[in-house]
Amino acid sequence: MLTPSETRAREARERVVTLETVMAGRLRENGHGDAKDWFSVLYQHTTIPRLQAMDKFPRRGRTVPSERVWSVDGLPCASLDEAVERLNIPAVLTDEEREVLDRVPVEWTLLVPFRKAIGEELGRQIGTTILMLRQKGAIENELRPGPERRQPWLRRAPSLPASLESQKEGAAV
Repeated sequence: MLTPSETRAREARERVVTLETVMAGRLRENGHGDAKDWFSVLYQHTTIPRLQAMDKFPRRGRTVPSERVWSVDGLPCASLDEAVERLNIPAVLTDEEREVLDRVPVEWTLLVPFRKAIGEELGRQIGTTILMLRQKGAIENELRPGPERRQPWLRRAPSLPASLESQKEGAAV
C-alpha cells in the first residue's frame, strides 16, 4: 500500500510532462564541475529527477558566453523543448542498471558500504551505474548527518515509474 506522498509521486511521474509542468517545479543544486576552460553548477529538477541542467561559466580570459545545458537521463538536449519531449519517452534501463537496481533496498542505506559490497559481488565498479539510476528516477539519494560529516544515503525510488518497473521485472515495455 502506498502512502499519500508516494501515490502523488507515482502520479507525477506517470503524467504527460509539459513546459508548464517543468516550470511549476524548481531546480536544486546537485554538484559542481571543473574543467580547464569552464566551471559549472549542476542542478536536478525537484519533481522530475530525470531532468537536469548544467550552467557552464567560462574561466577568466575566455570570451565565450555562459550557457545552460539541459539533459534527460544524463544525455544532453539541444533545448528545454527537446528535454520536455524526451521526458515523455520512458527511460530505458541497461542490463547493468537492472542488475544494480535489483539490489537497491526500499529502505534508506548508506551509499559507500552498499556501493563497495555490490561492486565486490558483481566484480566491477558501480558508481556510474548508481548515478545513471538516479538520473533516470529509479533511485533517490540524500545527505544525512553523520558522526563527523554528512554522509550519502540511497534507496529505491518509493514509486518507480511504471515503465521502469516493467523493465525491472523483465516484461516488454
